[in-house]
Amino acid sequence: MQFRPPPNDTPTTATTITTTNNNVHPDETASSKRVRFEIGHQPITNLILNHDCIILTFDEEIKVYSALTGTLLQTLTGHQGIVWASSLHKETNTLITGGTDRTIRVWDLEAGVCTHVFKAHTSTIRTAQIIAPINVNRHNPLLSPKYEPEFPIIIAGSRDTSLSVWRLPIQELNGHLSATEQQNWFLHRLEGHTQTIRDIAAEGNLVASASYDNTARIWSSHTGQLIHALVGHELRLSTVVLDTANRQCFTGSEDSTIRVWSLDTGSSLHILTGHTGVVGELRLNGNFLVSKSRADGTVKVWDPLTANLLLTLGSSTPGTGLPIQAVQHDSTKLVTGATGAIQTWDIRTGQLLDETKEEMDTIYQLAYDCRRRVVAGNVSVAIQGSFLYTLAKTFLEILDYEVEDTTQ
Repeated sequence: MQFRPPPNDTPTTATTITTTNNNVHPDETASSKRVRFEIGHQPITNLILNHDCIILTFDEEIKVYSALTGTLLQTLTGHQGIVWASSLHKETNTLITGGTDRTIRVWDLEAGVCTHVFKAHTSTIRTAQIIAPINVNRHNPLLSPKYEPEFPIIIAGSRDTSLSVWRLPIQELNGHLSATEQQNWFLHRLEGHTQTIRDIAAEGNLVASASYDNTARIWSSHTGQLIHALVGHELRLSTVVLDTANRQCFTGSEDSTIRVWSLDTGSSLHILTGHTGVVGELRLNGNFLVSKSRADGTVKVWDPLTANLLLTLGSSTPGTGLPIQAVQHDSTKLVTGATGAIQTWDIRTGQLLDETKEEMDTIYQLAYDCRRRVVAGNVSVAIQGSFLYTLAKTFLEILDYEVEDTTQ
């Protein structure tokens, strides 16, 4: 990806540490390069790792860094409040963001400019995603390929209780439409929830929304119609994921449970228990469903097909002995972040494969690919002036495994 830095941007000062470790990450070599640098005092709301760039969202700003050197490439401004949501269309380097100013902004990352501002909500945009066309028949080799949605779309969920659906305004994909008129890109408003939309998941024409009204809903992004209302949780919902291969979806709630729902009937299939606090995050990748609760400090790994609990990682596991704050996984490994360490586990056995000590008090976000791992967090520093106070400094750390990325 090629970026044109704004003329006033200067490279970020970074500390480079070359480490040698015999107990290495499964994808790294014995020698790896770690770059760690301060990026301000604001908490990070989102982190996107995309090949050779890292996209971070803050209060009002979006910053793009080089994943190779840590150099600040771009600062994107325009939002008038915290940026809560972001999503990237990798094929065209198009970024969308949304936040407390109630707008959805579309950015051309190669040019470093905002191309569109969409206004359809009366309160904070809490979640937003770009949905690219996908073969919805890929799980059944007997069926012919069928791609949905017809074109890339944006779905945004707001504290005003509604969702909005838009065409992604990429001119080469929508040459017959005006590049500027908002009404040409707006498709549907999805209404029915009675409280904040906290999370969304989408694949093909299916959209799942999780709300503070204790329910989830399944919609058609093509027609804008409600398909199912998923009722059963006792408290607010925090997260939702779709499992279209098995025709089901999962929701996590403040009632400490995970529910499994049928996409065909809308009925509750299973209730997964074990967490003792808010289930704030669900991730589905390969044959593993991962749930995280900051409240109880644990991560649990489930079999999505049988709903059986496979692993629990948390304060009682070897390593830091502290609550897990961030998580990412694939079909073979699970990476967790806690105060003091980043740990890599074999997701199939629970074996601790690698532990990297981190001088961070809070891990905001982490991401990895086959080339590198990126961690964003903060360190509290005591400042002595006329009185003693604590200042939180935000850091970004890039661990480069120095392995060629064959997927690019």
